[in-house]
Amino acid sequence: MTSPRTLADYLPKQQIHPHAQAITANELLETLTHDLHAAGTISDPHTFTRALHTCLTHGTHGFHGIALLTTRNRTVNTPAAAFARISPDLAWHGADNHQIRDVFLLTAPHKPKHHSGCLQTYSPLARHTAHAGFRRMLAGACTAEELYELFCLIR
Repeated sequence: MTSPRTLADYLPKQQIHPHAQAITANELLETLTHDLHAAGTISDPHTFTRALHTCLTHGTHGFHGIALLTTRNRTVNTPAAAFARISPDLAWHGADNHQIRDVFLLTAPHKPKHHSGCLQTYSPLARHTAHAGFRRMLAGACTAEELYELFCLIR
């Protein structure tokens, strides 16, 4: 029996940006896409970035200051995640009117057989974001190392 996977299994330190330097939403998406492409997670960064733009423009994403951008796409080779803490200048308002500061990008291959494990890991992340204690720990984590340690707890 294998142990449950943690969010950190899909989200290595190189894909954690505690101080994202993006000025526009496009720059943010390109930064996150670049990380995933460099890691071999996605095969076509241009197509993937377009899919993310579509995801972002179709509705308000986020609650409690945290956005979970999810996408299943044919360009995704393996499940992976990326994280960015964005500046107030780039932030948008979530569905609950809280300003988004933390963005998780959660990816999975288009074929269902390749993403069941990551969905079992991504679901607890969504539940954690509903808890004020987790949100305080997330807000208090200032470095990639601190964020990674927090993500190791999500299983």
